[in-house]
Amino acid sequence: MSEKPEANLKYPTAAPLSTDAFVARLERVHRLLWLVAAGVLGNRVDADDVVQEATMIGLQKRAEFDPDSNFKAWMVQIVRNVALNHGRKVQRRQANEQASPVVDAALDSTSTASPVDERGSVMANQEAFDDRVLGALRTLGETARACLLLKTVEGLAYAEIADALGIPEGTAMSHVHRSRREMRKHLSDVAVGGGR
Repeated sequence: MSEKPEANLKYPTAAPLSTDAFVARLERVHRLLWLVAAGVLGNRVDADDVVQEATMIGLQKRAEFDPDSNFKAWMVQIVRNVALNHGRKVQRRQANEQASPVVDAALDSTSTASPVDERGSVMANQEAFDDRVLGALRTLGETARACLLLKTVEGLAYAEIADALGIPEGTAMSHVHRSRREMRKHLSDVAVGGGR
C-alpha cells in the first residue's frame, strides 16, 4: 500500500523569492500599493509609512509567497492590513488626546481649555488633491475610496481592483459608481455653499 504525499498548503513548493527578485517585483507595483494605502487612510504621509512597513513585512515573509502566484495581490493584502491597523492606532491615539483635555476641563472648573478635533483637518503638505477634493474623499468609506482611487488615478480594471482588495468585481463597480456620484454631489454642494 503506497502512501499519498501530504500536500503542504502553507508553504509554496517553489524556491522563495530572492531579495533582488522581491525588490524588482515591488518596484513594478509600488505606485499601486501607495494608492491602496492612501485610499484606506486618506493621508499621504501615513501612506508612505504604511507602504514602507508593509514592504518590510513582505520581505520577511517572502518565503511564504509562491513565486508563481500573484505578487501584486499578495502585497496589496499586506498593505491593506497594515493600513487598517495603522488607522485604528491613529483613531485610538486621537480619541485619547481629545479625551484628556475634556476630562481635565471637567475636573478643573477654572480651566478654559477646549478639545481640538483633528479628524477633519486637512494636511498642509498634501499635493495630489486640492482641499475640496480631499474633503470629498474623506466622506467616502475606506473601501469605496480605495476603489475610486484605483480606478480613476491608477486606471485599473474592475477585476484588478476586486483582486487587489479581495472583494467581488460587482462590489468594486458599485463602489466606484457610488463614490463618483457622492464626490460630484459633495463638490457641487461645496461650490454652491462657498465651502464648508
